[in-house]
Amino acid sequence: MNDTPSSNLWVVIPTYNRCEDLLSCLDSIVNAGLCKKNIIVVDNHSQDDTIKQVYKKYSKINLIALADNKGATGASNIGFDFALGKNAEWVLRLDSDTVVAENFLTPLLDKALQDPKIGVIAPKIYYFEPSDEIWYAGADSHRFHFGTIHDHRGEKDTPKNSYTREIDYAWGAAMLIRNEVLEQTGGFDDNFFIYYEEVDFCLKVRDLGFKLVFVPESHIWHKVGSTARNNWTAYHWNRSKMLLYRKHARNVIHLAFLVCYAFSYALWSASGNKKSGGNRGPLKNAFKGLIQGLTENLSKV
Repeated sequence: MNDTPSSNLWVVIPTYNRCEDLLSCLDSIVNAGLCKKNIIVVDNHSQDDTIKQVYKKYSKINLIALADNKGATGASNIGFDFALGKNAEWVLRLDSDTVVAENFLTPLLDKALQDPKIGVIAPKIYYFEPSDEIWYAGADSHRFHFGTIHDHRGEKDTPKNSYTREIDYAWGAAMLIRNEVLEQTGGFDDNFFIYYEEVDFCLKVRDLGFKLVFVPESHIWHKVGSTARNNWTAYHWNRSKMLLYRKHARNVIHLAFLVCYAFSYALWSASGNKKSGGNRGPLKNAFKGLIQGLTENLSKV
């Protein structure tokens, strides 16, 4: 790809203890022609060699080393603010375990320039292994519980998952965001810490009247670390789910149904997988997260 025509396009990559993955991600971004000085890595107080190795190999990028872990949301927002302070017109938010195709950016920018109401653009994302299996090809919202439908996960490329279309959700693993969207939304709600922040963000973007668009000609590969089932994941996944329900339920009745659904789903997950327990990990931690998300002070949500 030719040099990015935009000194006004910036890349934000939050990371935590993913040194090797991050370096591979940076290698791919640089190979795709993006300017090193427009790359922002926000490190969530990693305990591995991330800081040392990034300074050693990529001294020209902007590395923000945090004194504590502010989560995927807090780190992303710090990067967003940095980019906006440099007059960024577009911000590409990437997970640190992604690898981009050499020509991934051109289709995204071409689409972005067609309509000022396009606020977020998402590429097609494949699993890193197997590299021809789809992880994300656009996603629509379930009308009841805000979950995803039509994301084509696990499929191979077909005409049905390879056309440009408006979508409800883009994933933070790879999303190109217009500066106006970040200015009007304030970025991610960092009360989520991790998980469901993109769903909340996309719902806010759509409420503001911006479009979200999936562009299948742009390709990225993701090593996908969110499939882990453990205490920490179960707690944060379910806490964030409940925060999402409280923020976006249409009314009290809808919220009551969502709360019942969340607890029932955790129980159902536990009954179907005795080894791993409830949704995303042990049932007790899933319930702990749901209760925490349900009882937190709403002023913090």
